Amino acid sequence: MKNFEYIYSLRKYIFIITGLFIFSLMIGFLASVKNPALSENYLEMFKQSFGWIKALPPLAIMLLIFLNNAFKSLLALVLGVGLGIIPLFFVAGNGIVIGMLSDVVLRQKGVLFVLAALVPHGIIEVPMILISSGIGLRLGYVMYLSIRGAKTDIKQEFMQGIMFYIKVVMPLIFVAAVIETFVTPLIASLVMV
Repeated sequence: MKNFEYIYSLRKYIFIITGLFIFSLMIGFLASVKNPALSENYLEMFKQSFGWIKALPPLAIMLLIFLNNAFKSLLALVLGVGLGIIPLFFVAGNGIVIGMLSDVVLRQKGVLFVLAALVPHGIIEVPMILISSGIGLRLGYVMYLSIRGAKTDIKQEFMQGIMFYIKVVMPLIFVAAVIETFVTPLIASLVMV
């Protein structure tokens, strides 16, 4: 199956995952608006936990971003076999966190900065993560059908998902990591001036 056909065959699962992501983004954003102290504390905790990354050389930062996103996307795909539960939690959790952090940064630095800090790499990274999660959700559904006694080929479905991940998702997550490390900071700094 060609890549475009494969993506098309996933459309229902990607739609569900994308809807959940947008909904959880809004929930996180609204929760932050309602309780700004909560999201500001979370941002501080986030900075303390991951602030050390800024001290690394740019290539190390890029590699770390790539490995983190590639690993999490792969987990969302592979662990989808567990009836699709993990991809749903993964996407919802990320959506809430991004929504909360977006509100804090929006209040501190404005909408232009938020867009400059998220769009350049996010336009590639987010769809790849959502597609991986969509593959995981479909694997979960196929597993559910298998448990119910339907004739399914979970192994073939799994291998198809892994091959797509290796050929398409992983390389694009690498491109997004390069952009996030070398391009996004430049664009964000221009907006800050």
